[in-house]
Amino acid sequence: MRLYAAAGALLSALLSTQHSSAFIPSPSISTSIRPNSEQIRHHHQSRTALSSTTENAQSSTSTSTAPGSSSSTKKKKLGLITFDLDDTLYPIAPVLDEANAAFSNAMSNFGYVDIAPSDIVEAGKQIRASLTAEEGSSSSSDDPLKPSTVNHKEIRLAAIRKEMEGFILKTKLRQTAEDWATDVEDLTSPVRKSAEKWARTTVHSSVVQAVYNAWEMERHHAAERHLYPDAISTIKQIQSDHPNVIIGAVTDGSANPMLMVFSLMPLFDFTVSWEDDMGEIAKLSQMEQFQELSEVDKSDGLSWIYRLAVEKGKAMSRLTDEMATTSDDNAQEDIEWCWVHVGDDLAYDVGGSATIGAKTVLVELSKEYGQTARSRVDGERPPWATESIAQTKAHQKMSLNALEKVDARISKLSELPEVINELLKGE
Repeated sequence: MRLYAAAGALLSALLSTQHSSAFIPSPSISTSIRPNSEQIRHHHQSRTALSSTTENAQSSTSTSTAPGSSSSTKKKKLGLITFDLDDTLYPIAPVLDEANAAFSNAMSNFGYVDIAPSDIVEAGKQIRASLTAEEGSSSSSDDPLKPSTVNHKEIRLAAIRKEMEGFILKTKLRQTAEDWATDVEDLTSPVRKSAEKWARTTVHSSVVQAVYNAWEMERHHAAERHLYPDAISTIKQIQSDHPNVIIGAVTDGSANPMLMVFSLMPLFDFTVSWEDDMGEIAKLSQMEQFQELSEVDKSDGLSWIYRLAVEKGKAMSRLTDEMATTSDDNAQEDIEWCWVHVGDDLAYDVGGSATIGAKTVLVELSKEYGQTARSRVDGERPPWATESIAQTKAHQKMSLNALEKVDARISKLSELPEVINELLKGE
């Protein structure tokens, strides 16, 4: 069974009785302000691509209004806004470059010298390619080089181990050759196999984990250093415009704003991670294999992570409202809650969140912002990516299919507060 189907079924069963149509915009409301494909192509370079069909928006709103209430008096309020992180709030390329440099420095501290950051990146690509070729076949428990899953963390851990074992193997072969007064190339096959076993036994998992921890820490520090200049001010403006709004992060990798204590942590309420939360769902469902994000070939397969984000946002919003309500008038106010998702990836951010009813904002920033992940739309794999060419092509197809689901576009983060207000007005 496909993982996204099982995960979606599990979450739907757990959460369906708790979902409120007043919180999640209904499909009729969301689509009423979405541009069709003709409008998207016409406004591709504009700041927003919003539909101007006001009559349709009013008609759609009236269909989701509770009996006895008027659509003209129902107030729209931003209840939840979720952000992608990489290439949305900071450029991912320099962040990964600096994090990968931390790989090399940490390994040197443990005695594994002359290992370049590019060596570990290349090792990760090779491991991922071999796992993809095997179509996710189960790994042997006695093979520490082969990760049990194909998520980013497991691949990096395996790449670190591979480079460490390679370093020890070269060192051991060189020492053996010197002891026997011969060249390394002349060592027999049994000697080489013994040296390989020696290298594999010598590398300890705690050292591998320590090197990975150094990478992960530097990744978050680098993200804070490279935050787009208007990222913080934009989020604060949204908080000012929409008191009590819940702000969450939806990420496919290792980024977590809660670990960016000097910048994003005070501004975010929660994080949903493809790797961390998918792993938990897989355990609950007793699934045999984790499904990597790049293996998802349809937007419906992304729905579970956004459904989980909405559920978290709903729970936190209810608590906030309970604490903020001071009068019966406020408690009885007829409010239509809205959810906006902001991200740079057409396939994952727009296509995925739209399946759960989000109003979508595509972040197509100016060149000076340094976005690189957007090259996937043209079928090009970013230099830092480890995905296969076939996966990049599939990503491109999903991106093109998601074009008509874009509600708005921005070329600067500072444009976001105004765009949100326009979306809430249904303009």
